[in-house]
Amino acid sequence: MKSLIVAVAILVAAPLYAQEQTGTERGYVTGLGGFSVALGDKSANTILEGGVRVAPHILVFGNVGHFSNLLGGLQPTLDATTSTLANTDGLGVTTTGSLPATYVMGGVRVDLPGSTRLTPYLLGGIGTARLKPTAQLSYASGLLPDGSTPTVGADITSSLVSTGTFTVPAPSNSLMTTLGGGVEVPLAAHWMIDAGYRYSRIAADSALSSPAMNTNGMAFGFGYRF
Repeated sequence: MKSLIVAVAILVAAPLYAQEQTGTERGYVTGLGGFSVALGDKSANTILEGGVRVAPHILVFGNVGHFSNLLGGLQPTLDATTSTLANTDGLGVTTTGSLPATYVMGGVRVDLPGSTRLTPYLLGGIGTARLKPTAQLSYASGLLPDGSTPTVGADITSSLVSTGTFTVPAPSNSLMTTLGGGVEVPLAAHWMIDAGYRYSRIAADSALSSPAMNTNGMAFGFGYRF
């Protein structure tokens, strides 16, 4: 019974909080988590974002985020490596890898007129993504450059790197842009639930064989307006 009373109180108070606060707060801080899909592969995406109001419904924001694994951006490089080793060296390998990316960005967010309960918004930003690819090559068939034949499935990455047969793609920085939108729902005084969609484009990188990566994803979290 007590929990029901608390829930009803929050639902009744939320429109009042939204009506009093929307468009008047100095800024916000939000933590978001969700997923993004890039080149057919899904990656977790976490974001910490803060903004400062510069006009009644306009804020400038900055954020730092992390994609756990944009594998689709690395897969063409792994496939090319498998093909080259087979055709040039007669060496059969299987490849695995990951492509985490950490990014920082700044931009503009516009709070749109909405109901007293909801604050829809649009945003756009530009920044830099730090790509850190990793790759592992496992033995399948053929001879290594030194003439040895490891056990099938053995990790031979370091051996191929030391002989110059394979070079792991180096970490790099790429231009990143984002467009998106979402909605904030008041939870209590100053506290909001945030849900939204974000499209991001990470420019092509010379260390990878893939083209520019386009990600589409959803993010959910909690925000505080101050």
